[in-house]
Amino acid sequence: MKRALIILAVLIAAGALYVAAFLAVNHQVSAEASDIRRTPGEALDEADDTLDILIWNVGYGGLGADSDFVSDGGEHLFPPSRQAVRANVAGIESLLLSQADADVVVMQETARGGPVNYWIDVRARAEHALRDRDNTFFSDFKTRLLPWPLHLEHGQALYARVAVQGADIVALPAEDSGFLGVRRRYASPLIRLAGDENWTIASVHLAAFDEDAVVRTRQLRELMAWAQGEYEGGRRVVIGGDWNFQLAQTDFPHTTDQRFLFWLFPFPQDALPPGWRIAADATIPSVRTNHKPYVAGENYVTTIDGFVVSPNVAVESVRGFDLGFEHTDHQPVRLRVRAIEGAGE
Repeated sequence: MKRALIILAVLIAAGALYVAAFLAVNHQVSAEASDIRRTPGEALDEADDTLDILIWNVGYGGLGADSDFVSDGGEHLFPPSRQAVRANVAGIESLLLSQADADVVVMQETARGGPVNYWIDVRARAEHALRDRDNTFFSDFKTRLLPWPLHLEHGQALYARVAVQGADIVALPAEDSGFLGVRRRYASPLIRLAGDENWTIASVHLAAFDEDAVVRTRQLRELMAWAQGEYEGGRRVVIGGDWNFQLAQTDFPHTTDQRFLFWLFPFPQDALPPGWRIAADATIPSVRTNHKPYVAGENYVTTIDGFVVSPNVAVESVRGFDLGFEHTDHQPVRLRVRAIEGAGE
């Protein structure tokens, strides 16, 4: 009996130490350049004065048209089925293959296999579709000290078919709250392209559920302060991704109750330095509400995915893709930009 009590006490102590260590390491939210994982491309041409850039939040493969999500007011944490995730990921890969001529592909919520996507590795399929490119990845949500099959790892990725000079991140303020004791590390990973035009391409994925958009507004202002410094140093800057701010005024038909739009805030225009511009497609929505599975004309849709460009960058075109939100709760957007003379050079 005494031996059993000792073993029980040891197990309880070990469990307590594990929980304490898990909470401590997953409470750490400071992002650093060393967090970047990069696989350099081989024998890639330098970027010229025109670039085509595709952005897409792929929703970790679990947020296709048949899904809803608890954080958005829905009922479910998990997708409808493993088969649904497989179909989502197949659709994501197919779209990426069709856009193989894009110079840079910027993605948010790329995920390894885990519980929330029934262990379907979205990132692996994206990397297969975009193979032979320079590959930069930053994990902004990762469960440290949690073994497979419970391990989660989501993040932002940049895939370039032109030569990359180097990669870095811009660390951003974090939220106080977390998911199951894990706090998300906010940062914008970026690549600097080789070539005479000095292109800097950054991914953005700001906070989504912070009260009154306080955290994401701080994040935006700090990101734009960095971007202005980058521009003043002679770089041409394009930031693209999921801003979680409404980038353009839209009025698509819907029947969604106002209480499910608690996350929606307009982009604060005063956060843009002089001469900087938003490039977004207001004619094709880039995001839908997840309070219920998608039904056209019922779910609220708007544009929160797009780009911000520096004054020495001209926007030649920007267009969204109308996929009916079949594969994710976001839709991709493609931009063509051209280098022009600017005060920062």
